[in-house]
Amino acid sequence: MAKKTTVKAVALKYGTVGSDATTPLMGVLKGLTIGQDEPDSTEIEAEFYDTPFDIFYDGNPVTFNFELANYDLTELPDLFGGSTTGDVYEGAASATTTEHSWQLEFGRGNYALYLYKGLTVGTIKKDEDGALNFSVTITALNHTTGTGAEAVDHMYKIIGTKPS
Repeated sequence: MAKKTTVKAVALKYGTVGSDATTPLMGVLKGLTIGQDEPDSTEIEAEFYDTPFDIFYDGNPVTFNFELANYDLTELPDLFGGSTTGDVYEGAASATTTEHSWQLEFGRGNYALYLYKGLTVGTIKKDEDGALNFSVTITALNHTTGTGAEAVDHMYKIIGTKPS
């Protein structure tokens, strides 16, 4: 299998948790970032040695951060809660999160990065000379398929080639 350098995000889509992400969300401002903080560690210290007996690591989730500036009011309730009536979006009265599958597609290299279950939150903002937009954070959560001994947890996958 050939090595690939994956660059140039070209599309962002969302859908039902664990299913294909098919609804495009194309109004993203330049500056979308993907991150995953380093794991937190706990050392089991040794009394008589300079090195620990063991180190336990707790991983951190993958996150997407971006600003959504070009949107249809009818898209907002599904993403951030609230409701629309006619041509009016009534924002949620308290902080609201939603969960979706998310797929970020690329123009070169591997085809896409897919989050099975992304906890989504958006807050309204406007910079001094900018557009009225939503600052969006998507945090990957574990999505479990199967039950009992057959249960498997999933967080993300990188899709090498576009499915036919």
